[in-house]
Amino acid sequence: MSVISSAIAHFSDKAVRTIDVKEWGAKFYSKNLTLDDKAKMLNRANGSNVDYLCYVLIFGLTDEKGDPVFTLEDKAALKQKVDPDIVSRLSSFVLDGTKSESDREKN
Repeated sequence: MSVISSAIAHFSDKAVRTIDVKEWGAKFYSKNLTLDDKAKMLNRANGSNVDYLCYVLIFGLTDEKGDPVFTLEDKAALKQKVDPDIVSRLSSFVLDGTKSESDREKN
């Protein structure tokens, strides 16, 4: 098997991860983002770190069925009316596809 085939197989086998947000009484799931996914969010954010974090939640978090939790219409509320510490925590969860919630809690 070639290196690229092994790399593709590894990414394909990665499990969907979950995180509980006790403050909201909710459980979220994260798909595994590709470099292309991350580039699209960065481009859409147009240099704004805050917008990037919002897009990470909008495009990276799902419910148990795999449906998006947030929509583009939620972006303003995420920026202005939601606890920024939780937005940061969820963004880190989505972007760090190598760690489970329990692994992060140990560190």
